[in-house]
Amino acid sequence: MNKTIIAVILIFILVVVLYQFAPGGGWQGDGTPLYTIAQGCVNGGVYVKGGHGMTYEIPYIEYFDVPDGEVVYARLYIPVWNYKPGDTLDLTLNGNSPKINSEPDYTAAWGVTGYSCNVTDHIIQGMNEVQAVYDNPNGGPYCIMLVVVYEDPDMPPVHFWINEGNHALAYKNNIDTSTTTFTGCIPGTDALLYTLLIAGTEGEVDELYFDSLLIGSDVGRSNSGKYIDLDVFNVTLTEQVSEVRFERGDEGYLHPFTCVLVAESGSQTDCNNIEIYEMQAVKENSIPISVIAVCLIVIVAVVINYLRRKKT
Repeated sequence: MNKTIIAVILIFILVVVLYQFAPGGGWQGDGTPLYTIAQGCVNGGVYVKGGHGMTYEIPYIEYFDVPDGEVVYARLYIPVWNYKPGDTLDLTLNGNSPKINSEPDYTAAWGVTGYSCNVTDHIIQGMNEVQAVYDNPNGGPYCIMLVVVYEDPDMPPVHFWINEGNHALAYKNNIDTSTTTFTGCIPGTDALLYTLLIAGTEGEVDELYFDSLLIGSDVGRSNSGKYIDLDVFNVTLTEQVSEVRFERGDEGYLHPFTCVLVAESGSQTDCNNIEIYEMQAVKENSIPISVIAVCLIVIVAVVINYLRRKKT
C-alpha cells in the first residue's frame, strides 16, 4: 500500500465524518428542549393562532384577528423546513419589518429550524398580516404562529406560560420523549394548553401527557395543515410545577415546538406581572467521542498496516 492510497483512505474517512456533522450536510443536532421564555399574570387573555401548513408559497402569508385590549406582549414563531447555512428569512408584519435574527434561533434534525421574535410593538387590535419570504427554493415555512398577551380591565386575571424550543424526537438519535414544565401553578385550577408540533404523520401514533395524564393520541397527524398540528386541550392543574410530556411512539420524526398554558388565576385581584427571559443558545453540534475514537482506531490501524508492509 503506497502513500497515495493511505492519503485517499484518510481523506475519505474525514469526509464521511465531516459530512455527517457539518451544518447543512447532514444531521444538525437534537435541537433545544422546550423552556419558558415568558410568564406572568394579566387581567385579560392570551390569543394563540397559527397555520396553515407547508405550501411552498412565496410569500407565505398568515392573518391574525387579535382581540380588543392593550397588547402587552406578543411573540411570533416561524418554523421552517430544509434550512441550510446562509439561507435568509425576510419578515413583514403590517408593513413593518420586525427585528429577527439573521440565523435561525432553533435548528435540529435534517434542517428543521425555527425563528422566533418579540413583535409586541407591531401588533394591533383587529386584523394583522404577516408575510415571510424564505430564500431556499427547496424549503419553506411550516406555518406562522402568533401568541399575544393582552390586557382588558373588564376580564378576570389569568396566569400564562409561553414555552418554546425545537426538540427532535426521532429514530435517528434514539430520542423518544421530551418534557417541558410550567412553574408556579395553582393546583385545582382549570387551564388551556396549546401545543405546536412539527413533522407529525397521521397514523404514526404519538402520545401527549399532562401531569402524567394522557390527553392526546396521534396528536401529530398534520391536522392543522401539512406537517403541522396546533391543538388546544382543556386541562386541570394538579401540581405547583406542571409538566407536559411528548412521546414519539410510532412517529419517525416529531418536533415539539411551542407550548402555551393559560390558567385561571384562582383570585379575582388585579394582576399585571410579566417576566420575559433570555433565549437559550443552541448548543453547537459536536462529533461524539465514540465516533472520534473509531476514526482514530481506523487511522492508526491503516498506518500500522502500512508500516508493517513497508518493513517486510
